Amino acid sequence: MKGVEEILQQHSLKNTKVRKAVLSVLMRSDKGLSHQDLSRALDVDFDRVTLFRTLHAFEESGILHKIMDPNGIAKYAYTARPAADRHCHAHFICLDCGQVFCLDEEFPLGDMKVPKGFSKTTIDVQIKGYCNKCTAQD
Repeated sequence: MKGVEEILQQHSLKNTKVRKAVLSVLMRSDKGLSHQDLSRALDVDFDRVTLFRTLHAFEESGILHKIMDPNGIAKYAYTARPAADRHCHAHFICLDCGQVFCLDEEFPLGDMKVPKGFSKTTIDVQIKGYCNKCTAQD
């Protein structure tokens, strides 16, 4: 796996403490993280605006992707594959705890058919149910 500084350099992004910290947290997480989740997990000084700008820069460069949970809260997850590799993957959303998990199932954008004259940019597949932690509580 590539290092944080190498990933930032590869995407022509400045190597700042906040960017390194955010990317490190995202890379270690097995689920999508909200702005609030990231705020709690960061061990560097930052302000709200800097975090929003960092997330926006990462999304624009293809380092992360954003998923909306059922409550309309944006969750962010690290994207290991290059932006040029236009595959989209499914997400599992737990209806109990609201956690969002990236799944391995991929959907090649080029294989998806849309009506003539339409332009496709992404695929959003959500599978909803109950995660292993919430199922174990029953």
